[in-house]
Amino acid sequence: MKKACLIASIILLVVAISGCAKPSEKVLLIFSYHPDYVWVIEETRGAEGVLRDKGVQIEKFYLDTKRKTTPEWKKKVSEDAVRKIEQFKPDLVIVFDDNACELVAKKYIGKSLPFVFCGMNGEPQAYGFPAENIIGVIEREHLEQTISLLTQLVPDIRKAAIVTDDSPTSQGFLSRAKSATLPIEICEFYSTNDFDAWKAKVKELQLKVDAIGLFTYHTIREKDGEESLPPEDVLRWTLNNNRLPDFTFLDFAISGGVLCGVTVSGYEQGKAAADIAVRILNGEKPADIAVQCPKTGKTIINETRAKQLNITIPADVLKNAEVMP
Repeated sequence: MKKACLIASIILLVVAISGCAKPSEKVLLIFSYHPDYVWVIEETRGAEGVLRDKGVQIEKFYLDTKRKTTPEWKKKVSEDAVRKIEQFKPDLVIVFDDNACELVAKKYIGKSLPFVFCGMNGEPQAYGFPAENIIGVIEREHLEQTISLLTQLVPDIRKAAIVTDDSPTSQGFLSRAKSATLPIEICEFYSTNDFDAWKAKVKELQLKVDAIGLFTYHTIREKDGEESLPPEDVLRWTLNNNRLPDFTFLDFAISGGVLCGVTVSGYEQGKAAADIAVRILNGEKPADIAVQCPKTGKTIINETRAKQLNITIPADVLKNAEVMP
């Protein structure tokens, strides 16, 4: 009899504890771009690696603003994102990259729902951040380190140009790049979303500079086209028609064939944002957390591209670099 009473008491205690247990907290991930974009894949991997370990319930929403760039689409999809927030009722939202900051997070400045941003190329102040309920992680390319790596591979480089698409991501980058002090001259910063203009500029630069830098090329489209071209097609054309050493600041561009770069990491951006999210879910206020910026970059060299350009990778550079085949 006593044993039965003891078992019953234990069962009642377990039920009581279960009833008082805190339900799984919900985090909504809102991405500026589409799910199979390699940068998004890396950001997702970084964020989920932290959040899933904490038992957080995750849902995702994609603004798809790399492929669809019209004002009409941005208006529609931002409204869809707000509806998603209302339906899912998250405890916290993480927004990835500048368009999600502009189209979604800004609407919630000063409200009770906490937001964490990451992958931000612009200045936080341009979006009204940090705010009482909004904090996060900025993305800053490793421009000086990349140029240093380039000149170790090709010491006689004296001047270069940087070519990029004309996107919100590129605008923040160009603003910083133009004010940077570098060991070589960047004689031109060129941005366009027109593929014909892009091709003409790459060809023109062959006789004007010693190297070409590539930032993003994901909002390039044909004349009068509404959707962006597949970025791998833009990069393939560029590499096939460029005979100069090329450099970048993004790891997926090097895996796509660009020679070298000290790169920023989507994984590190996502992880850092998720770490902040966990702090907030555990009771810290966003206003008490500082804006963060991962300092470390990854030195990467594309060996195939080096061979195509007849560049020998020095042994001392190899010691500190990841070499892609």
